[in-house]
Amino acid sequence: MLSAEQVREFERDGILKIPAAFGAGDAARMCEVLWGELAGRHGMERDDRSTWTTLRPTGLKNTKRHPAANAILGPPLRSALDELLGSGGWVEPPHQGQVLVTMPTGESWSVPHRQWHTDLGFDLPADDLVAVKIWALLSDTEAGGGGTPQVAGSHRVIARHLTTTAERDFTTIRDQVLRSHPWLRRLTTAESDADADRSARLMTEADLDGIPVRVVELTGSAGDVYITHPWVLHSIAPNANHTPRMMRSRVIWKTGRSSD
Repeated sequence: MLSAEQVREFERDGILKIPAAFGAGDAARMCEVLWGELAGRHGMERDDRSTWTTLRPTGLKNTKRHPAANAILGPPLRSALDELLGSGGWVEPPHQGQVLVTMPTGESWSVPHRQWHTDLGFDLPADDLVAVKIWALLSDTEAGGGGTPQVAGSHRVIARHLTTTAERDFTTIRDQVLRSHPWLRRLTTAESDADADRSARLMTEADLDGIPVRVVELTGSAGDVYITHPWVLHSIAPNANHTPRMMRSRVIWKTGRSSD
């Protein structure tokens, strides 16, 4: 069961970490399955870094539906979903979602300025949590290691913006929100020589007209799971470390809503 503080944290930030939601052994088995498909589909061998030439391998259909990943949705995560969406009030997913792999890219790390988005549209009810997104770490993910960057608090910024307009078109609302405040415009502007501390400033809490926001990376140990509000803005970051970033991600819907 989530504590009152965890519930408040989710409501405030739209991001909640569930440490050790599944076991390290389960995570290792998932990685074995994934490496098997990476070898067969992309020729990428775990012990041969010279073969890691596809930086973001896709099409990992066998891994996507392999039963080893069912351990993600174990008792700790189920309990958290019951708390947020209602006991027995969410749809059992047919699989554990998208397989996300980012190989070391050799780039330096910074907060990205492109591809900030949400995964669900803005016709959802603002006063009813009808879905969440889960992000399961299959491998240890350190800062700068490709963990998905997210804007804590951005779900509240979006909800507030929606009270000012009848527009619900996805691209229109996204672009309006990203232009609505100097902090958000800085988020979507490339770093310049005159703004070398951009990343540090974006990862320090700022006030957007009464709503605290900051960029956070999804980092942690294999077996940790993050739960995020469907309107939390997120992007794609380079993996500046030396080990692959391996995750699973999917939307969990409240009963009576869409699922895949």
